[in-house]
Amino acid sequence: MPRQRIASGASGVDKFRALLLGFSSGAECLEDMDRLRSDPMFREVNGTLVGSTSYGDYLRKFSGFHLQRLNQELCRLAGEFHIRSRSAERLILDIDSTGHEQHGEKMEGLAYNYKKEWGLDSIEVFDQKGFLYYMNVREGNAFTADDAPFVISEVSRHLPRHAARQQPLLRAYSGYCNNAVFKACEENGFGFLVAMRENLYSPLLRRRIKWRKAKGAELEKEEAEVGESLYYSKMCEKVFRVIFIRRPRTGEREIFADWHWTYQAYVTTESSSELSAEDAVELYRQRGNAENFIRELKNGFDLHHFPCQKLKANRAYGLIAAFAYNFMGFVGLVMSPTKPMFSKRIRFALVNLACQVVRRARRTVFIFPRRYEKEVKRCLMNIRLTLGYGLQVPRGKPP
Repeated sequence: MPRQRIASGASGVDKFRALLLGFSSGAECLEDMDRLRSDPMFREVNGTLVGSTSYGDYLRKFSGFHLQRLNQELCRLAGEFHIRSRSAERLILDIDSTGHEQHGEKMEGLAYNYKKEWGLDSIEVFDQKGFLYYMNVREGNAFTADDAPFVISEVSRHLPRHAARQQPLLRAYSGYCNNAVFKACEENGFGFLVAMRENLYSPLLRRRIKWRKAKGAELEKEEAEVGESLYYSKMCEKVFRVIFIRRPRTGEREIFADWHWTYQAYVTTESSSELSAEDAVELYRQRGNAENFIRELKNGFDLHHFPCQKLKANRAYGLIAAFAYNFMGFVGLVMSPTKPMFSKRIRFALVNLACQVVRRARRTVFIFPRRYEKEVKRCLMNIRLTLGYGLQVPRGKPP
């Protein structure tokens, strides 16, 4: 945490915790912290609180070193949550980027992106359960794959050992299909499954490819065919497997396009004995969940916009929101393992509850209506059993 030049009632840790709990409580901007400051329960949980201006000053004190350490701790936390969720699945990571439209002019890093939107950009890494391992706010005109090799290296270095017992697999769309990403995956022990751009797979179609009918209900319904080829990476000096899928063309034909078929291709390190062509296509299609996770990050924590003029301050703001997102995601997974909840429902179930704050005998007691008792106790018990420590479930009947 950045050090304070002038001693105040609230330390850097206190401000970090207050912002973290503020995001969990539904704060959508720094001004909402002034509203939460007057909430007796929020004040009791956090202790010393300061105004929105002080939180803005605190965010502006973050340096590049502090931001890098926060991202490292975010990766470790997400890995621990993945382990605590008792998942026996192989760790699958999705790397993606998204735009954040802004309406100011003085904010650092603002530029037009490929959609002609004025704003900032960010790059994120999620796993298949929705936990966020890395987040960095960038200039608005940053290319999709900018810094991707560095991000892969950082995530690999700080993953908990138990989370990477099997070789992690990186999924990405065609914007990340380049030799630098392939080499970063090879150097850091990651497998990958990446969609190929047309200019890369088109030359491979000139080779002789053995096509066959695809197996599986969905692919059979699409009348799809699959085939395989090889792609040589000069930077990695390796040959990778390429999986093709083609479907009958419907509608108007593009100029110079194949009259009968539309094509898609995926390059991967997985062999045919480890992953069949049909399974690879289905596995890649599950990458669409990353878009849902980004939407939850934006809608549930209002990362559509950022509050500060300094780019590093906005990066710190986004990282604190990322910590809150992981905590809320873990609680949602504990409450409903088969169908995780969004943050809005978690807040209605556990946070935005009517209660009475009573202080007596140097203790603070929160008195809830009886109808909340069963659900809150069950959630606290599940969190305690999952984490293995930390929370005491209240006993006795509520008043």
